[in-house]
Amino acid sequence: MKKLRLIIIVACISVFTASAAMAQDYKLIGTLDGVEAMVRYNPFGYNNLIVAYIKFVNMNTYKVDVDWTPLLHCEGLPVKKGYGAPFTLKEKGSYQVTVWRTQACGNGTLKGIEVEMNIKKEGW
Repeated sequence: MKKLRLIIIVACISVFTASAAMAQDYKLIGTLDGVEAMVRYNPFGYNNLIVAYIKFVNMNTYKVDVDWTPLLHCEGLPVKKGYGAPFTLKEKGSYQVTVWRTQACGNGTLKGIEVEMNIKKEGW
């Protein structure tokens, strides 16, 4: 039983590592007031569910409040305006969001993501 459990754990780790290795590097999709928005697509994902990661990086030396909206380009559909919950980024900090295929495009393919952002110094 212990050997079976070990084999299952090793298999899961191998699949996770292979999937992460196949994912593309982050691509810059927007910059505003010292905050960069980047996207990385994962064409395979776990059970073909995860398709993209959006990462925000604060290049400033102070905290900022980020209000953002994702724009999703799905195959055969008009651009979908999603919802991005506002968040605060600490100085030189980052924040990552995962976009799931079933949430974004249903059975269609995600072709691209854009981000609209509003940035304010924290407390302003």
